[in-house]
Amino acid sequence: MLSPLQPKQSAFVQLKAALSRNSPSFARTLSMVGFVDRIIPGIARRLSRWMFRNSHFPWEPVNIQLIAFGTGAAVSKLDWKSGTKVLRIYRKALGKSASGLRGMAEYYKKNYEMVLAWYGGALDLVLPMEFLVLQGLPLVGPIAASLQPYIQAEKHDIFEDFSDPDFVKLMEANPFLRDQFLFFVEQTMCQWNEGKICYDFVGRENLMLVKQDGSYRLKIVDVGFFKFDLPEFNLPGKVAQIEQKIQRLKHLDQLAKSV
Repeated sequence: MLSPLQPKQSAFVQLKAALSRNSPSFARTLSMVGFVDRIIPGIARRLSRWMFRNSHFPWEPVNIQLIAFGTGAAVSKLDWKSGTKVLRIYRKALGKSASGLRGMAEYYKKNYEMVLAWYGGALDLVLPMEFLVLQGLPLVGPIAASLQPYIQAEKHDIFEDFSDPDFVKLMEANPFLRDQFLFFVEQTMCQWNEGKICYDFVGRENLMLVKQDGSYRLKIVDVGFFKFDLPEFNLPGKVAQIEQKIQRLKHLDQLAKSV
């Protein structure tokens, strides 16, 4: 299902990655499918489209487009008559029993409620999300998933798409954006300094900057966390990455306060 979004690599590289014992099974499976796709060009895309065309989702057939995936979820765009939605299928829930699926949906719902408690309010930072268990895709079975509005706008990542001076100029020209950013930094630093759990804003566009009708807004669109006491989160590379982003947030916060 996800392999069409993989970067194109040679058959040798794909096979080597598929046989590597240093990679998680998820990554090895993707690489193996990528290897087969190099041998039979286009097979992965055709099978992925077949899965979506023959889905068991409990609604009338709509156009479904796979747009992204991460370690936790596959993300698709659904074009409904009532509006475009984003469907996230949570990978860790695949293959679980009915009670296990409900448990995963509740887990992500609690994450969302925690994010809402931290960042919700008048500044409208958090994009609404609904959580559900539903019939899924052929070969996959029932899934835990979420639905949220799709943002029809120009999208940016504040860390990757702007230099510090450019982002400060943007906040100068957009006072509401500046208020959103200062509030986000304040809340995030409270979490970080407690050293227990922190919103994972490292992934590209987890904290999304959107441009609509000439104005800019920050939006939180995912509900991942960095948990200090879990070994899988405390990998040196991950810790260094988030610490680097924290330092940049602090610097941008000082600059924004002087605007």
